[in-house]
Amino acid sequence: MKKVNAVVIVLSLVMLAVTAAVSFVRLRTDRERAVMYFTSFGTDDVCTEVRYFPKNPIQGEVAFFVDELLLGPMTNRYKPLFARGTRAEFCTLEGDTLYVGLSGDALSVSKESADIETGIKLLKVNIVKKFTKINTVLVYIGGKSVYKES
Repeated sequence: MKKVNAVVIVLSLVMLAVTAAVSFVRLRTDRERAVMYFTSFGTDDVCTEVRYFPKNPIQGEVAFFVDELLLGPMTNRYKPLFARGTRAEFCTLEGDTLYVGLSGDALSVSKESADIETGIKLLKVNIVKKFTKINTVLVYIGGKSVYKES
């Protein structure tokens, strides 16, 4: 009887280990690592946050990434790029240029989010670092172009 119990326990542990290994491998292959940049609440330093996104999202990788950026950081020590409620109205890639249209909520000033200039700068940095084929990001807020010469 003790021998049967020992065999059952060993088989159960082996099955558990195999299931865990398969789940871990599957989790890693279904997800893609992304580094996102946000400002810190206390110091306004630029900080990084690592997330894992699904591969081949329905709306496309770039639009999905922009949507995730606009949702803000998962860490409560970092500020969102724009005021809460900001959403992407359009996100179109033509050649190496990405056109991103943000809702008018992006113009709202809030202590809880980065200032507008920093938000736009970090939006561009996040996109260009993640998608190396994109060289230019043109941002529109409320349908109007946001452009500042560097």
